[in-house]
Amino acid sequence: MRRGKSILFVRPDFHCSFFYRDEFRKQGWVADIFVQPGYPEKLLYSNEDILRIPELKWGKNRVFRWLNAIWSVIWWLGKFSKYRYHLYYAAPPAFNFFEKRLRLTRFFGKDFLFELFLSKLFGVKLLYLPSGCHEDDLKATWKTFDNGNVCENCGYYDKCNDDLNKIKFDRIRRYFDFFVGLGFKNSREFKETHFKYKSIDLSLWNPDIKIPDRFLLSETKNLRILHSNYLKKSGRDYKNRNIKGSPYVHAAVTRLKSEGHPVEYMAIDNVASNEMRFYQAQADIVVDQLIFGSWGSTCVEALALGKPVVCYLRPCAKEFFLKNFDEYDTLPIIEADTTTIYDALKKLVDDPELRKRKAAESREFAESHFNPTRNGIEFIKLLNEI
Repeated sequence: MRRGKSILFVRPDFHCSFFYRDEFRKQGWVADIFVQPGYPEKLLYSNEDILRIPELKWGKNRVFRWLNAIWSVIWWLGKFSKYRYHLYYAAPPAFNFFEKRLRLTRFFGKDFLFELFLSKLFGVKLLYLPSGCHEDDLKATWKTFDNGNVCENCGYYDKCNDDLNKIKFDRIRRYFDFFVGLGFKNSREFKETHFKYKSIDLSLWNPDIKIPDRFLLSETKNLRILHSNYLKKSGRDYKNRNIKGSPYVHAAVTRLKSEGHPVEYMAIDNVASNEMRFYQAQADIVVDQLIFGSWGSTCVEALALGKPVVCYLRPCAKEFFLKNFDEYDTLPIIEADTTTIYDALKKLVDDPELRKRKAAESREFAESHFNPTRNGIEFIKLLNEI
C-alpha cells in the first residue's frame, strides 16, 4: 500500500538525490533511489541501498524478451506503486523496454508511456527535473541564446531533434504534476517551480577534507587549475564541439605557463562521482564552464570545498536567477567566458589575497545556500502543496 510520506528518486541526479533521500528519511519519510538499467556506473554516487530491477538471464529470443518485460511490469507494480511521489531526473521513460518490447506506443500513440500511465493509475504524483538543455526547452529556443553558441558548441547538436523533442515535451506536460526549476530561466514548455534544489553534504565537501593516500597527487609549487571534462564517450565532446569550453581553459593555462607563471593544468576526466572531491580538494582554482551560461554540480562542489571558482554566467540567466533568489547576491563566482578566461585566471594567479578571499566566500556561500537539511525541509513543503 502506498504511504503518504514517501518518495522515489527515479534515476539519480548525481549525488544530490542521495542527500535528499537521507534528509527525507530523517524527516520520517520513506525515500529510495531507483537506478535504471544502463545507468553510467561512474556517475553513481553510491551503489549501496538503491533499487535495481533484478536481472533475469532467461535468454535473448523473442519469448524470453517478452517474459523479461512482463517480469519488469510485475516488479514495477510491487515497488513503484508504494510511493506517493516519483521524482524523475531526465526525461522518461526509465524503462525503455516497455516501449521497445511491448511496443505500446504503436497502439496508443507516441506520447503514451506505459510506466507513467501506471503511475497515474495508482495516484502517484510525478515530478520532473530536467537533466540538461534539451530536456528543458526546444533546440529552437536555445539557439536564441548568445547567438546560438549553446547549441553550436554542444556535442548533441546533430542528435538533438525538435520533432522528437516536441513529442517528449507533450509526454511531460501530459503526465507530470510538478516541474523543478533551478532558477536560471523559465522553460517555454512547462511551468517550473524554482527553489534551492542544489544541495551537498557540507561535511564531506569541506576545506579540511582528508584525502586518502591513493588519491594524493605529487607535491608541487605550482598552482593547480582544475577543469573537469565530461566522461569519455559521453557524447558531449563531439566533432570538435565542447560545451564547457575546455580547449579555451587549456590554452589560457598554457599561455600563463609559457609566460613564467607557476601554474599547471589539472584536467579531470573519467573519474567516479564519489571520488571527484578528492581531486577537487587539491586544486587551487576551479574552472567550471565558459559557454553554457549557468553553473552546475562542479561549481557547487568546488564552492563547498572553499575554492575560487571561474564560470560563465549568461547575463539574462544571472539576472533571472537573482530575481528568484535575491539572497544569492553574494555569489562569489568569478565570471569569465572564452574571450576573458586568460585575464580572469591571470588575476587570480597574480593575487594570492584575492584567491584567499574568494575561497572563504565560496565556503560561506555554500554553507548558506547548499545545506541539504534546510533545502530538504523547503522541498517537503512544496511536495505537500501538490
